[in-house]
Amino acid sequence: MIEQTTYLKEGAIIHYRLLPAERPTHPSRIWHGRVLQAYIGMRYFIDCCRVVSLEPGYEELTELVLISQIISVE
Repeated sequence: MIEQTTYLKEGAIIHYRLLPAERPTHPSRIWHGRVLQAYIGMRYFIDCCRVVSLEPGYEELTELVLISQIISVE
């Protein structure tokens, strides 16, 4: 999990893992995505980001990624 959320801005590249609830085939796989919108410190919202996938075969797929899933930010 990342400690500094100040780097989570539109356009940032993140590295993250899927949640166990998403039943990943390879739970330790690290995914890469570009932040479209960061929802940090908003009242009544859980901290997360809207991300577009950069993975081959998953381009243009968007998903919400929780802060706890993020491993690093470029």
